Amino acid sequence: MNRSDTQFGPVSGPDMAEWCALLNDDNQIHLTREAAEAAGFGPNRVNPGPANLAYLMSAMMTANPDTAFATVDARFTGNVLEDDTLVARVDSDEATLLRDGTPVVTATFTFGEPE
Repeated sequence: MNRSDTQFGPVSGPDMAEWCALLNDDNQIHLTREAAEAAGFGPNRVNPGPANLAYLMSAMMTANPDTAFATVDARFTGNVLEDDTLVARVDSDEATLLRDGTPVVTATFTFGEPE
C-alpha cells in the first residue's frame, strides 16, 4: 500500500463535547477553555485521547476498506487542541496523527480476525 494522508479539522469545541458525552468523560479541560487554560494548555480546549485515536482508525479504514483490524497498539505523545487541523498519515500497517507536523498519536494495526 502507498502512503496516504487524510486531513481532519479544525477540531471544534462542540465536537469535543459530543465525544465527552459518548465517553462519559467529564474532564473539564475538554469542555471549557477556562479549565484548559488553568491546566496549562493555553486558551483552547483539549481533545479527548480516544477521539484522536478515532482519527487514525478512520484514516486506516479509508486506506484499507476491505480489511478488518485485529488489534491496535497506540502511543499518545502529545495533545490536540481546539481549532487544530490534523493530518493522519497511513503507511502500510502504521499510522501517525500529526499536529503542525509533530506526531501526537502513533499506532500499529494488525489486520485479520481478533484472537
